[in-house]
Amino acid sequence: MTLNIDNKGLTPDRKGNGQVANERRTVRYIRKDIKVHIRKQNWFSAIGGDRFRQEIPVELLDISNRGCLIFSPEKLAVRSKIIVLLTFETARRFEIGATVIRKSEGEDQYGIKFAAYNNELGDYMLKTQEKLTFK
Repeated sequence: MTLNIDNKGLTPDRKGNGQVANERRTVRYIRKDIKVHIRKQNWFSAIGGDRFRQEIPVELLDISNRGCLIFSPEKLAVRSKIIVLLTFETARRFEIGATVIRKSEGEDQYGIKFAAYNNELGDYMLKTQEKLTFK
């Protein structure tokens, strides 16, 4: 079975019925109330001080407690380590280690996987959610 580009995250079902099954493990939220910055991690940022720890503003497209999808005008290498800085309207801030796992072809969209499940973030997102928009 061939899947088109609109079926990202979908695979043929396990019984081979030709049906499409969603293999996603978490709910993805679309949030406009979270400001997101990333900080690249490299050798220079580890030893070089604040000059190499620049926070780069990015646009959050969707988020879960396992990762997020962002739009970044700054080029990011797949498999590079970054820090994701999430700031809510309540001024609550999360700083999460992560890895860039994919880049969308022809777009500046990047799939980010958090280094560990972040249940505290998931609980806080659910608690502060005002408008329910899922992806």
